Amino acid sequence: MMLPTDKKTRAMLAVMFLFLTHPVPARSEAGAAQSLSGAAWRIAPVAEVAASGGQISLPGYPARAWVPAQVPGTVFGSYVNDGLEKEPTYGDNIYRVDRAKYDRDFWYRTEFTAPAVAPREHLWLNFDGVNRDADVYVNGTQLGGMRGFMQRGRFDITGLVHAEGRNALAVRDHLPVGGANGSSPSFICSEGWDWMPYVPGRNMGIYKDVYLTRTGPVSLRDPWVRTALPSRAEADLSVQVTLENDAAAPASGVLAGVICPGAVTFSRPVTLGPGETRVVTLDAHSVPALRLKNPRLWWPNGYGAPNLYSCRLAFRAGLAISDAQTVRFGVRQYTYDTDGGILHFHVNGVRVFPKGGNWGMAEFMLRCHGKDYDTRLRFHREMHFNMIRNWMGMTADEAFYDACDRYGMMVWDEFWLNSGGSLPADVNVYRANVIEKIKQVRNHPCVALWCGENEGDPAPPLNDWLRADVRTYDGGDRRYQPNSHAGDLSGSGPWNDLPIRHYFRGVPTWGNLGDYGMRSEVGTATVTSFESLRRFMPRADWWPRDAMWNLHFLGPSAGNAGPDGYNADIDGRYGEAGGIEDYCRKAQLLNLETMKAIFEGWLDHSDRDASGVLIWMSQSAYPSFVWQTYDYYYDLTGAYWGARAACEPVHIYWNADDDHIRVVNSSRTSYRGLTAEAWIYNLDGSRRSHAAGRVSSRPGAVTDCFTLHYPPGLSPTHFLKLRLRDDVCRV
Repeated sequence: MMLPTDKKTRAMLAVMFLFLTHPVPARSEAGAAQSLSGAAWRIAPVAEVAASGGQISLPGYPARAWVPAQVPGTVFGSYVNDGLEKEPTYGDNIYRVDRAKYDRDFWYRTEFTAPAVAPREHLWLNFDGVNRDADVYVNGTQLGGMRGFMQRGRFDITGLVHAEGRNALAVRDHLPVGGANGSSPSFICSEGWDWMPYVPGRNMGIYKDVYLTRTGPVSLRDPWVRTALPSRAEADLSVQVTLENDAAAPASGVLAGVICPGAVTFSRPVTLGPGETRVVTLDAHSVPALRLKNPRLWWPNGYGAPNLYSCRLAFRAGLAISDAQTVRFGVRQYTYDTDGGILHFHVNGVRVFPKGGNWGMAEFMLRCHGKDYDTRLRFHREMHFNMIRNWMGMTADEAFYDACDRYGMMVWDEFWLNSGGSLPADVNVYRANVIEKIKQVRNHPCVALWCGENEGDPAPPLNDWLRADVRTYDGGDRRYQPNSHAGDLSGSGPWNDLPIRHYFRGVPTWGNLGDYGMRSEVGTATVTSFESLRRFMPRADWWPRDAMWNLHFLGPSAGNAGPDGYNADIDGRYGEAGGIEDYCRKAQLLNLETMKAIFEGWLDHSDRDASGVLIWMSQSAYPSFVWQTYDYYYDLTGAYWGARAACEPVHIYWNADDDHIRVVNSSRTSYRGLTAEAWIYNLDGSRRSHAAGRVSSRPGAVTDCFTLHYPPGLSPTHFLKLRLRDDVCRV
């Protein structure tokens, strides 16, 4: 944009620029946010408290006998933290809990001090998320509530609180009720699934932060940065924000912003009428500064660096900052094609091959926070994954999306419906939560697709509503996919291990609409290490397998994982286990071989009818024996190492069905003059054969190197070693 020549304007913009580039917290504020999260809360069942919400929310109300609670957290988790329930992950502890004790409404209560508020300022009480419905009271007054676990709460408490002295806050949390879809929007798998137990109270609680913020008369809501790429050398940005004049008088000022890196500044004068709310949009056509030259693009893992930008917005009235917010975003553009009836993903004009896994939950009791996400996403990056399916939207923390942004992990994001065609109890509450979710996560470059329902199509009217809301509130920037395993997808499953060669010749599935294609679920049972097993299994149940194993999902409770076949394959391939330690050790060999073959089978067809594959599952929410790469305690199973080997960007592999040695390239880089080598060794370590061939590898290509030939005199058990190197012997 043209710089102003008038000195006064330049001086004002200089001051504004200094403010905008100075770090400020990301939440809406004119003054610093004051957290009300932590351990200063107490909880009690509503049925055991005679007082009303108005009485409970008065300072000094006697609540010392209530149970101490942690926010963010859950009701049941607070009882566990206080030692009132045994650790739920061990043995059958969680199955012995009296559900009736927690499957009811609860009160949350805390007291706080409030900051002083200057004239024309507003003090806001903010909730980022409560599961599932909440009624909010402050100092004897009911403020309103939230309906649905994605709804944020924002209440003006300017005239209700005392800057000197104590203030009280009470929240009535309503239990999610009904079946999976009936209780939606909530953490619907908390009623139990074939990989996690029923959680008493169904994870009800204030599961996200609570805090106070101060603003002037005008506040900023839901800033949104969109990016379009006419070419990879140029990006057109648009910045949208909702301005709210919370005063009874007109408000005039300047909406100003800065984008970093690059220190791109822009501004627009705005006048709002009394109580007016207005959506303001600035784009590259009206503000030339929003056209970035040679932008630092965000790429999925394996295709480039996941570069990020920040956009800091402020509304200045005179010399005072009324409100400011910061969002992070990535310059990227998603496009899609369905050539051959198969869904393909493109990022920044490059077709990418999604490799990754499903997340059922981050942790079955919502005990995953902050750095925990960083650890999990680092493991995914190390496995060379580039996509996570947020199954039924059961991971809702901002920290998850932040980590996916940083690690270049695309997110197949879903709404909260399971197959079956039933509707939520209140479809309007459901829709309001859909809109809330889109607004909360749409700035994240990691979000690659919206999906309406797990293994089904949303029943009317939801499917049409979802499609329209994605188009309206996400601008149609990502694809809406109604069904997680149909409609240009290749079905889901199997979830049990198969002979390795089967993954190269076509994999059977439930709901199959093709062959390889884009598969949203395929997996195998995955027994943990012995070191992890002893942390959650009582010694008496270690060996042989008994009913306790079924409670950790190696049995009928997870029949889809094929537990009997899994054990038979361990014995048949590696010899009958001589005890629990031997069993766990041999299980890692099966885990590695099966996981490696799943990915290699899809990659082998990636130049034909395979466009991506997501394993069920890539992460562990509960200590179990199924569907994981690392376990609940972060121990790396054989499945982790199998995935890490198979998913490297340029990979040499053996097709176990036709004995061809091939190289697959799922990167953006071409390679020439590579040497592919294969050795076969007998069980005693003696080398029996060697083969080599020169190959080149281009992006997206599967290159045939040579056919493996087996020499005479091989031992029944023998080993194959593969190596791919360049001219200077780099592997």
